[in-house]
Amino acid sequence: MPATLDALFHPASIAFIGASARPNTPASRGLRNCLRLGFEGGLYPINPRYSELFEVPCYPEIASLPEVPDLAMIALNAEATLDAVIACRDAGVKVVVACSSGWEEEGTEGEARAARLRAILAGSRTRLLGPNCLGAGNPAIGMSLGYNSSFESLAHRRRGRIALVTQSGAMMGGLILNAEDTGVDLGLYAHVGNAMDIGMEELMEALVADPGIDAIALMIEGLRQPMRFAAVASAAHQAGKPIVAFKAGSSEMGRQAVLSHTGALAGSDEVFSAVCRERGVVRVDECEDLLPAAALLTASRRRVPMRRGGVLILTLSGGAASILADECEAAGVPIPPLSPRTMERLDSILPSYLKAGNPLDVGGGVFSDAELPRMSLAVAIEDEAIDSVMWVSVGAPRDARSKLWLDEALEVLESAAQVGVIVPVSGHPQEVGFERARECGVPVMRSMRSAARLLGLARAAGRPLPPPGEVGRDDLPPLPEGALVDEVRAKAILAALGIPTPASRVAPRVDDVGACARAIGFPVVIKGIATGVAHKSELGLVALGITTAEGAEDAARAMIRRQPQLVFDGFLVERMAPRGVEVVLGIKRDADFGPVLMFGLGGVSVELFRDVAFGMCPLSPAGAHALIDLTKASRLLAGFRGQPEADRDALVATMVRLSQFAAHHADRLHEMDVNPLIVLPQGEGVLALDAVIACRARESIDAA
Repeated sequence: MPATLDALFHPASIAFIGASARPNTPASRGLRNCLRLGFEGGLYPINPRYSELFEVPCYPEIASLPEVPDLAMIALNAEATLDAVIACRDAGVKVVVACSSGWEEEGTEGEARAARLRAILAGSRTRLLGPNCLGAGNPAIGMSLGYNSSFESLAHRRRGRIALVTQSGAMMGGLILNAEDTGVDLGLYAHVGNAMDIGMEELMEALVADPGIDAIALMIEGLRQPMRFAAVASAAHQAGKPIVAFKAGSSEMGRQAVLSHTGALAGSDEVFSAVCRERGVVRVDECEDLLPAAALLTASRRRVPMRRGGVLILTLSGGAASILADECEAAGVPIPPLSPRTMERLDSILPSYLKAGNPLDVGGGVFSDAELPRMSLAVAIEDEAIDSVMWVSVGAPRDARSKLWLDEALEVLESAAQVGVIVPVSGHPQEVGFERARECGVPVMRSMRSAARLLGLARAAGRPLPPPGEVGRDDLPPLPEGALVDEVRAKAILAALGIPTPASRVAPRVDDVGACARAIGFPVVIKGIATGVAHKSELGLVALGITTAEGAEDAARAMIRRQPQLVFDGFLVERMAPRGVEVVLGIKRDADFGPVLMFGLGGVSVELFRDVAFGMCPLSPAGAHALIDLTKASRLLAGFRGQPEADRDALVATMVRLSQFAAHHADRLHEMDVNPLIVLPQGEGVLALDAVIACRARESIDAA
């Protein structure tokens, strides 16, 4: 860990600027937390009004301390904070934590104040966490600077191997306290506040390199350095350190108007999910699952990988078994059948009225044989198909019998090669009765659904990631000038990329349409080319299945009558395409992560069913295959209900080539749709039936 960040998490001494006799002010609470938790280094409250605070000598200023502290917590108003940072900088303090608000979040005056703070730090060795920050903590050394009420109750009884970095100060204390109560023990934690200097991405880099940390949990509101985030996520995956993320603000109220289906569907949250999937970040949907998911992944690091088989469900309730079977199916967690040998061994110990299997319900026999849960679990867990265990307790451990059954399960799970979890049907994970589970490091889940989801995420976390794509060769076609590239020019680009399009001709006038149709051969499609129009079907500018020259010209005239306000630049006459699987390929330039490729069901289905998946450009062939497998379109491509198998390899090659084009033109390409793209039967390739491209204005690129 870099020396400056080492001073944040492992300080030899801490100064508390702004501590007072009032016990619940931020600096006072940080000082009291460190005293209560047993911090053994120097603790220096600073306030000229006191000679002692909380039985600790108090000093008038940072320069009067007997040593230069590694870390200073500054809990003064914003203006006073500026002077305190100057004093810390001049004294040689390595890291300051600025607690106050009053910076960029408060408009013009706050922005000016923030600029002054940046100027104070510029060129110095002093680093800043915050401002508007709750600080950091390290349970191993008894340090906790957090000052909301949750931190008053933290005990830090056990040192964990999970790090938490959050952008929400209000949520941090609650997350840590709830985690501690359920046995999720942290190694390090920090709130970045406004992240003026030390940000989430830099902390992630340090934590990936920290040998004392096995997993990193993130509560994200927005990324300051998105590409750095993506890079460190890849590094964490390569190092075998899972990152779990909860991102607030997943919904987008009123997305801006867009020209393509891709633009309509590829919101920032969808793109963030794609980045997480491709870089191995485990994303949870509920903040309550953030630290439990990290704990499960930490526990699984020292167990057999959860990929060789599936979960064993051992329960004392048949109803719970049915519910968990449904939840596991939804979460993608397989419940494998037990081997004949395991079934035979179970039959030898189960009463005749209980049936061996998976899920394994032993509830009917526990009242006559209290050892039955332990014996059954010990046998079933040895099955080669089992790589994880859900032990479902019906009664909370509040009576002797329920405690006995839980202890029996823990006796097996504590020493098992597989990761195991406890799923209480009654009670809650914070109960005193689950203390032994917490000591054993066996996670106690908050619900059956959460248990299934977290096991599903843990299984996915260890999967190999597709290799990154190549940027592409030098023969990629140029991007035309102008904001909107019409279908004719867009298809010329596709042809240059090696992506086939139907035979076509452009008729400048209505009277030329019939001759063009005869030259191509019937049946044909007629499309009106109008200035500024991206989607023709919605305006009635597409006519299908035309079989005569007269019919072709009549269709063109009808378009003019239907949309007299449009300026027609001509008519595109194309040969009707053969039948195949309709998919959509699209590109959108994301403001944070650059160009993104969308794949899904094509035609009108794309926005109706929203069965789409996103990947960062450029894609590798393996990455393209992975995108296809995320959608229901993959079943159609495989030959659904007697249909021929589609040419998936040609589709993958098209996706890769289009993604390379997008990466090459990342500065100007804004949106692009190829919809529909017809995937023909195996060996016959693909055919792009429509295309639209929207470009960024050069002025906006220069401004950026």
